[in-house]
Amino acid sequence: MLLNDPILSSLLDAPDAPGREHALERLLVEHVQPVVSRVLGRYDEDSLPKDDADDLAATINLRIVRRLQENAGEDPIQRFDDYVATVAFNVVYAFLRRRYPERTRLKNRLRYVFTHDPRFAMWEIDGEIVCGPSSRRGVAPVPLSLTRDAATRPMLDGDAPATAFLSIFEKENGPLRLSDAVRLAAELWSVAEIQRTERFAEPLEPRTPALELETRQYTEALWREVRLLREQQRLALLMNLRDANGANGVALLLMSGIARFDEIAEAMGMSPDRLSEIWHELPFDDNTIACMLDVTRQQVINLRKAARERLARRMTTFGRSHP
Repeated sequence: MLLNDPILSSLLDAPDAPGREHALERLLVEHVQPVVSRVLGRYDEDSLPKDDADDLAATINLRIVRRLQENAGEDPIQRFDDYVATVAFNVVYAFLRRRYPERTRLKNRLRYVFTHDPRFAMWEIDGEIVCGPSSRRGVAPVPLSLTRDAATRPMLDGDAPATAFLSIFEKENGPLRLSDAVRLAAELWSVAEIQRTERFAEPLEPRTPALELETRQYTEALWREVRLLREQQRLALLMNLRDANGANGVALLLMSGIARFDEIAEAMGMSPDRLSEIWHELPFDDNTIACMLDVTRQQVINLRKAARERLARRMTTFGRSHP
């Protein structure tokens, strides 16, 4: 039986409405706001201007308050700080994907190179993510000075990011803030943002207790079928899984209680620690998944298509569309 985090006891055991309101206020001040501040603090002013950060903090708080008010007792939250961090990362990541889709893809690509190529490393200094040669791990970042006019031919080759950044770090004579590395790569490789004006539609189907139950039963059955997929099909599907806002769709399994974190990690072929490291980077694009699976981008597309077709066949009894 799943139990709520003891942190929530004061809210769940409050005898009346004023008591619940007071407990909720304490939770926000003592637990929610510090976690949200740490999450938002990982993004610099260029990526996340203060006004946007304030709006996102308000959105995160609202989602958490609604969750606690509606069904914290019926749908347990086992680790409250983890839940808050997951909501915060998903809200921020969805925002960045909508506003900076090309930059987000580029950042994910560089993160993968810096964490999987032994010649590079990433570390944290004073709350900032730093990247550079593995031999300089732990060294403070240098100010970015390189411009496109001074770049060499290897630096301009966006199809070989590892080779490009070996030259870049040598030229800069030190590691860089990850945000500076992304900004420089966008300049050198001519990565431009595509303006997107479409809005996500609100669901037209009203939410009722019967619908909620049916949705949960369907999702539980779907998760069982996903875990039965062949390994590469399963990985190609889960690593790219998105929710309605384009954010990490796998997080819905965790937040709804359908799957435990270690179960998700196992299904994605990695340890819980490794999944924690990349959690806020999900979903990955097809090029990143191709590198991880050591296949081509087209093979990733084919694997995911095969997975969806199998799930569609297996889930026809529910009369719903596949992921």
